[in-house]
Amino acid sequence: MFSAISVTPWWCFACLICGGAPDWPENGLATREGVEDALEWRLDRGAGSCEEYMPAIDAWTLEWIAESDEIRVEIDTEEWPVFTSEPLLQGTLIQIMALEQLKGLDFNEGRILRKLKRYARRSEGGISEELKLVFKENKNLQGD
Repeated sequence: MFSAISVTPWWCFACLICGGAPDWPENGLATREGVEDALEWRLDRGAGSCEEYMPAIDAWTLEWIAESDEIRVEIDTEEWPVFTSEPLLQGTLIQIMALEQLKGLDFNEGRILRKLKRYARRSEGGISEELKLVFKENKNLQGD
């Protein structure tokens, strides 16, 4: 009996974590569907995961978002202190907001903040005490 697990080395944790990584866009041109799939996959991991894939996925999804006529992400940094306090979360916040629009969801700051916090928790090292305070500040601003 053949099993894919039997040919995967026991030490291949990256295979489990990075499994299902999206393929590079055909002809290098991202599509709406490809970006949506890539963002869903990307946001299910944390920063520092799948380092061989993430920079490329971030580059082509953020480029598509920036050039898109159907997606518009605007961030008022006064309303999102987490955006300026943790540079690694800037692209992620943009990606979350874009994915929400791609799915046709109404803008909901609380839901977006929860997704961003979940992403940060999944990142290597988790959330620092300082970042916890910034998330709390952000939550308080969203409640106003």
